Amino acid sequence: MEESRLILYDTCNYRDYPVGGQVTSIKNFLAFLSREYPAHRKNILLVGVSCNPEEVGKIIPIATGGSEYSFLAVTQASADLGSVKKSLRLEYVKGLWKYRKLIGIKKEDCNYIHTPEAFGAVRFLCPGAVCYVFSHGTYLNMWQRVRFFKKAPLIRKAFQGFLIHVIKKSTAVFVLEQETLEAYSVYNKNTVHVGNSIIVQPYTERRLHDEVRFLYAGRLSVVKNVGPIIEAVKSYDRVCSLTVLGDGEERRKMEALAEGSKRIRFAGAVTPDEVQKEMKKADVLVMNSTFEGIPMTILEAISLGLPVITTDVGGIKEVLTYGRDAEVTDGTVEKIHTAMDRILMDYEAYAEAAYRKSLQFDYRKVNRKVFDVINGKLNW
Repeated sequence: MEESRLILYDTCNYRDYPVGGQVTSIKNFLAFLSREYPAHRKNILLVGVSCNPEEVGKIIPIATGGSEYSFLAVTQASADLGSVKKSLRLEYVKGLWKYRKLIGIKKEDCNYIHTPEAFGAVRFLCPGAVCYVFSHGTYLNMWQRVRFFKKAPLIRKAFQGFLIHVIKKSTAVFVLEQETLEAYSVYNKNTVHVGNSIIVQPYTERRLHDEVRFLYAGRLSVVKNVGPIIEAVKSYDRVCSLTVLGDGEERRKMEALAEGSKRIRFAGAVTPDEVQKEMKKADVLVMNSTFEGIPMTILEAISLGLPVITTDVGGIKEVLTYGRDAEVTDGTVEKIHTAMDRILMDYEAYAEAAYRKSLQFDYRKVNRKVFDVINGKLNW
């Protein structure tokens, strides 16, 4: 009897694109599978995107998550996130249809979906397909964060209805925070609170630099609200700098806001390894989002003993302890300054507390919970 396959779907390349928490979360899941179920690697297919046009439309081996997996890119993605003209989600769905024979979905397969538009395509190609969905942020009111839908009210209404359908009809839905669990459970009783995961390294004691090094890492989009961070660093009364990692539609606006300040450096989109290097060199991570789930960036930062300044949105309060490993703000320059002062006054204590907190999110513990649910159908 042929074994069930595990097929993962996401608009990433499962290696380093795009920079952000979602691809890291998926890589950690693959690292768990590589460690716990090495004999089943041949039964795993990664369906994603690639910036390399030569990878599109071919099943090729790639190294990721500590092992080698089969990968199929169904569309080409843009490496320049600041000038994206087409919706990658829509192009991804088109690619799923175009390369449907290569994917070859069967009813005994387990489809593990990290980008919701794939759900409709999978169920259309294989009615009744087993679909586990990982919701990296709440799908409720998701249209507000998809800029291609903002000027199309009828389309965004249909899109929101589709997202509710995804929640209702999924075999099970994994969520990051308690608030989303409660909201989704109204539609699907098989909603599971799992959180994000990190691979924690041994702790290296931190010492505050004379020039305080602040760091932002993430997409440069409206919901990330990076402007006040830049203004806070420009006007802070201590010698300091800010490194901005990431790209997006707000980059040019943020560069204009920096006004050539020598304190601000834009590094653009970088690989996950480079993010880790920058975190090791930094003193404090600063996030200022108006919307989040549980940012992988925060988990990565605290695993390296990096204290965090953040707004209290999404499930962030489920990860951090304000006043011990992080400080919370209302997103304004004044409150960011206050948070900076508090952390720098007792820096080493904040850094040690951040690392200790990260141990709760070890990738083996979190992904065991995810896989035990999926394995109810896989039977590995």
